[in-house]
Amino acid sequence: MASTRRQFLNRILGGGITAIMAYIIYPVLKFLDPPSISSGERSKAFVATTEEMSLNSAKFFRLLDRAAVLVRLPNGNYKSLSAKCTDLGCTVSFRPAGDYFHCNCHGSEFSINGRVLRGPAARPLEEYDVSVVGDKIYVSAPVKSV
Repeated sequence: MASTRRQFLNRILGGGITAIMAYIIYPVLKFLDPPSISSGERSKAFVATTEEMSLNSAKFFRLLDRAAVLVRLPNGNYKSLSAKCTDLGCTVSFRPAGDYFHCNCHGSEFSINGRVLRGPAARPLEEYDVSVVGDKIYVSAPVKSV
């Protein structure tokens, strides 16, 4: 059965209205969804051995389904941060020559301690706890729940 021009235009108009409504409703629903909060529990994961981590090096890993990075600082200490840019959530890369993290999406830069060096990101990278037991390096982070 052939559709008329009017039926065709009504379908196009209906699809456009549906798309606009979804575009409006989605941000409202995201606003109404409560942010995740820490439940007080912590998740601990083995990340590397001390032999694997040379000075001024980084190892990316996943912790609780989150991208994270373990860095061995030039002074020999360890630091673990979220590897997720606080601007749009892109994964950052480590630049050992300059001791900073760079987000390839919009050019944000973070210091080796997670502070924002250059925007558009406004918040620092989330920091995780690092513990060294023998030659094993563990990273722990709070478990987030709704």
